[in-house]
Parts: sequence; structure tokens; C-alpha cells
Amino acid sequence: MLEAVFKGHLAFVIIAVILSAGLGTAVYLFSRSRTDRPLYLALWCSSVASTLCLTLWSTGSTQGSGTCVINLKVFEPFTTEQGILNCLLFVPTGFLGVLTTRRTLLGAASGVLMSAVIETTQGALPVIGRACDTSDFVSNSVGSILGAIAAFTLLKAARGNVAPWRPNTSRMTVVCVSLTAALGVIWATSIQPRLVAATESMASADSEQRDAITQVVRQAFGDRYTIGEVKFASSGDSGRGTVMAILPGGYVQVNWPDREDITASLDMSDDGKPSGFPVPGAPAKITSAEQAKEIALIYAKAHFPWGVPGSDVQVSAVGENAGLGWLVSWRRYRDNVLMPMRLDVQIDRAGRVSQLSTREASDVDVPAILLDKDKAARRAMVAVPGCEKAEAGELLAVRRGVNWHAVWRILVTCKNSSTITHVNAHTGAIEGKEEHPHVTS
Repeated sequence: MLEAVFKGHLAFVIIAVILSAGLGTAVYLFSRSRTDRPLYLALWCSSVASTLCLTLWSTGSTQGSGTCVINLKVFEPFTTEQGILNCLLFVPTGFLGVLTTRRTLLGAASGVLMSAVIETTQGALPVIGRACDTSDFVSNSVGSILGAIAAFTLLKAARGNVAPWRPNTSRMTVVCVSLTAALGVIWATSIQPRLVAATESMASADSEQRDAITQVVRQAFGDRYTIGEVKFASSGDSGRGTVMAILPGGYVQVNWPDREDITASLDMSDDGKPSGFPVPGAPAKITSAEQAKEIALIYAKAHFPWGVPGSDVQVSAVGENAGLGWLVSWRRYRDNVLMPMRLDVQIDRAGRVSQLSTREASDVDVPAILLDKDKAARRAMVAVPGCEKAEAGELLAVRRGVNWHAVWRILVTCKNSSTITHVNAHTGAIEGKEEHPHVTS
């Protein structure tokens, strides 16, 4: 979590430190003549400010907007590194809250309430690009409670004779009730709960997973890169997930245990220098899609030769005026059905491989195509009533259980959203929908 937020955001770190220190100083100066513990109060406010900065800093994406994951596996966050970090993050809030107010319940509740506000904000405001998850709320709340207990124990051991803070009870009641009501309204109107049996957890990879990702890295990039930390992101209790290796300036990941899908990104260098994989014979600078195609072909034949024979190749610019290079893609078709294999190689302007996505898979047989594109589009319109138009894309070979089917991918456009609807080309059944909200003018 910390690396994801701070990496490449030096300005954020400076601003957060200035805001937290400035608020703490202002509170200290203001409260010196009004309380006998201005330092504790200043530290408490500074801790709250730094926590808010960390958890509400915008990531620049819109992940999880409008939804909140309700994890039914309550204690799962304490089995992951991120969950433990989230817990420790709120320990100072509870600890300093008790030292300031001398009230254990109030100190602990301050962290619990702040976590509720943070998760609600993350779920309701897409502009900050943070994901709402009850696992974070649980770990944050436990951290605040542990901090409060630690402060209570310390005060008891010191046997200090300091009177507890006596807040205006009626005013505090009004504030708490109003805040709770506001959170309830936001949840009722702006957040869609999504129940899951368990969320994705991140842990260190075992030896077998490390060996697997090492083989993948060697296949894709030879001995050029030193493999750093290797993690396993588990998707629930099935043992399935993703193994990820950190490389200098990037990462490589492979799905587990199938090991079919490989994804790599090598354009994450902090110093601005090209961090992509150099292809032998490639020029130091490329200026055309044809050059990118030639370089990608050299790379593909050397590292993933299975993807080239019998495949159609397409080249598309990445970024404005191909500022990020060109994406070269290989695909195979049988009877106009897109087969499951894929090979995508992005070549940057320096003639290096910057992105990679592969799936090595044999061609498959699918049932007869009984539904053409127009009929599939009409069926999708019926399945999503009240929409304006439906556009059918390619026929995809999709695995359902152990069997393969040909599926039409239909884009259905509505007034305030668009929906990707999958229509079985043999049976005509609707096999799934993907909602994509958008704003219309």
C-alpha cells in the first residue's frame, strides 16, 4: 500500500508532511492556554491529518468507484501484509486519542469512526480512485482499539493523576448522530455493496511459485533482470491467484496454478531512462509502425515462437502520436472465431519491449454457429431493455467449465451507461454482462 501510494509522488510526501506538521503546530499554539496537555492534542491531530492524507490521496484511477466490497471473511486482513500495515497505521490514532482525552472508549472510537468516513469516501468519490473494502475498516478499527488499550495500560502503570477530558455531551451527541446519518445516506444513495467470500490477499510466494515465475522471466527476458520480491495474490480459498515478481523498473506476473497468462510491464523506471527489454539488432530510435512490427517479430520468434505461425498480426499506436510506441498483436482465427491464444508486444520509441501479454493455448473446437451477428445484437437488446443500440464485436472462443463455446461480444449503449453482453452463438443464451457507467452531455 505504501509503495503504491508514494512511488513517484514526492510532491505528495512533502505536502502531507507540511500539512500534518502545520496542523499540529497550530493546534499546539492554540490549545496551550486552553488545556493542560497541548502536546498530546497536537500530536493526535497531526496523526489524524497524516492518516487522512495517506488514505484519501488520489491514485489517478477510478477503481472501485460506487461500490464497496463486503468481505465475509472478517479476519482475513490479518493474514496479509497490507492488512497488518493498515492495522498499524491506526494505532497512533487510538493511542494518542486516549493520552489526550484520558478516555479509552473515546480514543478507540475516534479511529473507528475515522475509518468509516474514509472507506465511505473512497467508495462514493470516483475522483480519488481508491477502493472501499470492509477488510480495511476491520484492520483500521482493530489498530485504533489496540492503540487505545496500549495507552490505557501505560496510564494505569504510570498512575498519573490527570483528570479526563470532559466534552460537551450534548454537542458530541449531535455531531455523532449527524455524522452517522450522513454516512447512512451516502451508503443508501451512492454505494453499491458487493459481498465476497474472501478478497484477494497478498503474501510471499512459496518455492514452487518462485520457480515458476523465474522460468517465466527467463523465457521472456533471458538473464537480463535480477528478480526481486516475489508475491502471490490469492483469489479466495481456491488456491488460484497471481504470482508477481518485481524487476528493476517493472514487474512480471503469471496466473496460478495454470501458468497460461503472462503479463509484464517494464516502463516504470524512476529515473526516466528507458527500462524496456532491448531487442538485438533494433535501432536506438524508431519512428514508424513498420519498424515496431519488425522489432516485435524478432523478439516474438526468439522468445514466444508459438505465437507467430498461422496468426494475423495487427499494429496500433499507443498514446497520442504513438508517444508510447506501438502495440504489435498476434491472433489466430478458426472459422471466424477468435481462438484463446494471444501475443501482444509493445515496442517503445527506444526500440525496446515495454509491455508484454501472452497466453499460449491450442486452438479449440466450438459448437456450430447458429446465431449471426445481427440476431445476437437483437437478443442483447432484449436482455438489456430501454437501451438505444447494440453493436456486435468479434466471435470469441470462451471456456465455460470444461467446454468451449463461441460467444458474441455485444456492446449495448444506454442513456447513462454501456453494457458488454455475451451471447452464446450456438444456443442464443445470455452468458454475462459487464456494466460500464458513463456521463452523457
